[in-house]
Amino acid sequence: MTGRADLNIRRLANKVLPRPVVERLSVVAARQKRRAHEKRLDEAPDRFERAYAEYWQTGVVPDDAEELLFLATWSSGGTLPRRLAGERGNPFDDAGFAAFGDDLLGALDPSAVAEGVDADGFFVAPELLDGGVVDDILATLDAGPAQPRGDGLGTLPPGPPAPTAPTWWMDPSDSVRSEGVRRLLHQRNLALAGGRYLGVDPMIMSVVLWKSFPRTSPDASSAQLFHYDNDRASFVKMFVYLTDVDDANGPHTYVPRSHRDKPRDLLHGQRLADADVARFYPPEGWKRILGPKGTVFFADTQGFHKGGAVVSGDRAIFQINLASDRFGVAELPLGPAASAPDDLTPALGSAPRYFSQLYPQEPPTP
Repeated sequence: MTGRADLNIRRLANKVLPRPVVERLSVVAARQKRRAHEKRLDEAPDRFERAYAEYWQTGVVPDDAEELLFLATWSSGGTLPRRLAGERGNPFDDAGFAAFGDDLLGALDPSAVAEGVDADGFFVAPELLDGGVVDDILATLDAGPAQPRGDGLGTLPPGPPAPTAPTWWMDPSDSVRSEGVRRLLHQRNLALAGGRYLGVDPMIMSVVLWKSFPRTSPDASSAQLFHYDNDRASFVKMFVYLTDVDDANGPHTYVPRSHRDKPRDLLHGQRLADADVARFYPPEGWKRILGPKGTVFFADTQGFHKGGAVVSGDRAIFQINLASDRFGVAELPLGPAASAPDDLTPALGSAPRYFSQLYPQEPPTP
């Protein structure tokens, strides 16, 4: 069963069962799932290599790609998928993005991003994103609709983000209503940073826009406990703070240099307590990313990280995920290439593969 399906089941259970019952059932189910996965770790590398090779031949993502990728990551300490992505990925060429704009990220140094993420797993850009663009993206989020998410939340309809839920997540098809989002999608230095870090031709996998509100304890459903992402074989994400973020607003916390070979004890796919992570990575080395609205940072979130729980105020973030290929978590496209907004059409024409997850063309692009 995929992680997305598990999430849907948890949400249904939250609606009909008391929270203590849901929590006990979740613990039991997690233990059973972990034992089942552990029995399959020995065969995981071969299964992944075969399926990944077939994907590069056909461009078709198998239904069990998410599980295959997860088990291959766990069994290899995180190294196998990344290595194969580098071997099979399309060679990266800066010239493929020459027609993109540089009006928003023109001061960003793609090589500095790639070197910083390669060394530490994250990189904080020295320049802020234009305030007008930040305000435009935030206004789109605040207008809704967004989907509420939270542990034991129960029934709550979509709408504008409000303190009634720990976090609110906007569907990507609604996020691209923002002109600022669309402009960021075809920024040259974003594509160059992704390509130079990944070492292969990048693709936009997803755009994510969400807002967090105060709670008395970290919310696991809202990614406020340590975890690692396993979206694709190799990927890097750009984040933009849409609000000021200090210690009280739930800063993004990253464990430096945990994006490479990782302890298998922490790769079972369940949320991790601080004490679990501290067994291998001393807390004094963890990085909390603070900054005013417009702060831009990049992270390879295969490293351990979490969004801090908001104590006061709120926190809004926009994210773009760049990856080596589409093998992995199922992501619904925004629509066929012909349906793309007019202001994205020139970029789609010059770099069709870069947008082929958001706006796919036929035949499928590996």
